[in-house]
Parts: sequence; structure tokens; C-alpha cells
Amino acid sequence: MKTLSMIAGTGLLMLGAFGAAQAQVSGTPNSPFPNAAPHEIRTVNGIPCRTVLDRESGARIPVQCAVPTGMVGMDPGSTGSILVSPPAGGAISGTPGSAFPNAAPHEIRVINGVPCRTVLVQGTNERVPVECAR
Repeated sequence: MKTLSMIAGTGLLMLGAFGAAQAQVSGTPNSPFPNAAPHEIRTVNGIPCRTVLDRESGARIPVQCAVPTGMVGMDPGSTGSILVSPPAGGAISGTPGSAFPNAAPHEIRVINGVPCRTVLVQGTNERVPVECAR
């Protein structure tokens, strides 16, 4: 009986430690993503990233990652400050009149029907958006 209680206590302690580790990545004031829900966080090659759900594909796409040098990407809650308007019927990237004139075609990703310029997260093969067209 004593052994059973020790095993159960250790199991509960481990579950509590796992919950505390998850809370440190999201949802606490000192975490990299204090306003993110736990289901929004994905680890990409050991780097915690905040994600958004792409309704078209059903996949979660990283939009902000906590790399050792700081944050990469955009805050999903502040997209209004970085949106740009694409010209009507114009190209999305690479031409002077396009929404992203300095972006290469491989830097553009469409997220929920909106074209976004992305950057590569160092050490991964994931791209995160840094600005999106309206």
C-alpha cells in the first residue's frame, strides 16, 4: 500500500511538472507568449512558436517564434499595424507596383486567403509571416 501511494504521488508530481512546463511557454506574464492559449503553441525543431489555424488547410501555421536572438514573426493580435494593401489585379511580389516589391516569390505564403510575406526561422524549415496584404 505504501509503495502504491509513492507511485501515485510521483505520477501526480510528474503531471504537475509537465503542466508547469507547458504554462511557462504560454499564458503566464513572463512567458514568450503571455497571451497565447496552450493549444496555439507548437515546438518546431526545439523552438517554441505561436500558431494560427489556417481554415483552408486545417493546419496550424507558426506566426511568431521565440528564437535565441529574440522573437521572429508577427504578433497575431497586432496584424492591423502591418497590413499593406495590394494593388487591384497586380502581382503580389517582385514588381515595383506589387504588395511586396522586395519579396521573392518563395517568401509569399497565403494564410486564410491572405497573401503574407514570410521569413525563415533559423534552424528550422518553417516560415513565419512578417507582413500581410489586406
